[in-house]
Amino acid sequence: MRERARRGRGLQAAARKAHRGGVNPFAISWLWRGFRGNSVTFAAMFALFVFGWSVSSGLNHLLVRLGVHWLYALILPAVFFTILAKLEPRLIPDERKRMIWARSLIAGSLAVAILIAWLKPPG
Repeated sequence: MRERARRGRGLQAAARKAHRGGVNPFAISWLWRGFRGNSVTFAAMFALFVFGWSVSSGLNHLLVRLGVHWLYALILPAVFFTILAKLEPRLIPDERKRMIWARSLIAGSLAVAILIAWLKPPG
């Protein structure tokens, strides 16, 4: 039993190590939803992803630390962001304003990321 638990912890550490440099496959979806759907929620999630901070991962870690079962900790962030995206028309009723905010978040985050990469000294 202990050997099995020790092996499981090793696999979890290997998975964390492999994911550190990985790309979030949902980022392209967030970009598309931000542009096509004028979703400020998904545009903000994409912008934060560009800067290297995953909101869904942070929320997942918070839920795990609060003692929420790991399966719920994986599902609840997706449910939360889906509900938030569906509430956007009530929170920001003007569709044109939502479009401007979403697209400016995406374009601004990409511009700042390019500027940071350009100004960063080599090495």
